[in-house]
Amino acid sequence: MRGIGLKTVWPVRAFDLQFFAGERTEPATPRRRNKAREDGQMAKSQDLTAATVIISGLLSLYLLSGFFYESIVSMLRATLSHMASETMAGDDWWHVPAYAAMKAFFSAWLPVGLLCAAGAVVILVRQVGFKIITKPFVPKFDRFNPVSGLKKIFSARSLVELAKGFSKAFVLLWVLYAAIRDEKDFFLALMDYNLFQGAVAVMGKIWWLALKMSLFLLLIGLIDHTYQKWSFEKSIRMSKQEIKDEYKQMEGDPTIKRRIRQKQRELARGRMMSDVPKADVVVTNPTHIAVAIQYDQKSMIAPVVIAKGQGLIARRIRDLAEENKIPVIENRPLARALMAQVEIGEAVPQELYRSVAEVLAFIYRLKEKRPAAGGVSTASAPGKYGV
Repeated sequence: MRGIGLKTVWPVRAFDLQFFAGERTEPATPRRRNKAREDGQMAKSQDLTAATVIISGLLSLYLLSGFFYESIVSMLRATLSHMASETMAGDDWWHVPAYAAMKAFFSAWLPVGLLCAAGAVVILVRQVGFKIITKPFVPKFDRFNPVSGLKKIFSARSLVELAKGFSKAFVLLWVLYAAIRDEKDFFLALMDYNLFQGAVAVMGKIWWLALKMSLFLLLIGLIDHTYQKWSFEKSIRMSKQEIKDEYKQMEGDPTIKRRIRQKQRELARGRMMSDVPKADVVVTNPTHIAVAIQYDQKSMIAPVVIAKGQGLIARRIRDLAEENKIPVIENRPLARALMAQVEIGEAVPQELYRSVAEVLAFIYRLKEKRPAAGGVSTASAPGKYGV
């Protein structure tokens, strides 16, 4: 007994591919990147910038420590030298120490500030490049909308930034705790130092502690920069439809471009038709192709194709030739060769010189033999003109 085979038919569901066209899966185009840059959207890490500024300041303090010492000593000497002068006895006695302190402060800290600013500029240019933009400074009134503000507060980006803040605080506190825990013996030994030695030792420890914390902050900044770059690339992704729309905006709508090309062809055809009466001969296929040739021995090196066409255009060229009493010669190989190889306004190539010369010679002989009142409108050249 033969069994009856059962065939399971699974339902087939059709998916509309346009549904997936809206997903932003494609990398951003250069135009989209420039627009985001003009809007102030760039992949940059504030932590990396802050760490660079702190490290620049610490290094400048280390390099300029001798200059700081000399500035403080000179300030104290200038102040103490005026203690016994008559200037200190007046009501404006405080001008002297205040001026000395301000001079020492600005002369000492100005190089540090310049180095920190230079470090910030270098790291920012390294992250986003150099370009001056003013659009981010334009006030946007939608920022005062409380609803949009609440959306930003409870957005995924805000939660990520909050987690990053807690992580940074935990790491820096751990570094501070580890540094203080390992320096218990140092703090006990401070009791044996005098005031100057103790101050110098404490400042040295604080400097090393700040350098360690800034190096950890630099590591966090590098990680954050990688995350910001990934997040930025994700935020400026484009869908396939957006890329198509952008291409249309840059290159123009294909429909409009087709209409422009059609209009250009119509204008070129009109100019071409106006040149047909200037031709010396029209070579035909005989009905499908028509090529008008002009040759002036005084101004032309070789014959020039001034009009050509197929179908209705070829018929119009033949009609204009007959109206203006221009000879029409049937030569199928030559007509096809001129139609395929020569553009309007171009000279006849060398391989077609002989065939065209035979046609023109035939036309010249006809013109010499015909009566003054007569005219040749259509002729068939004797012989076979090879191409």
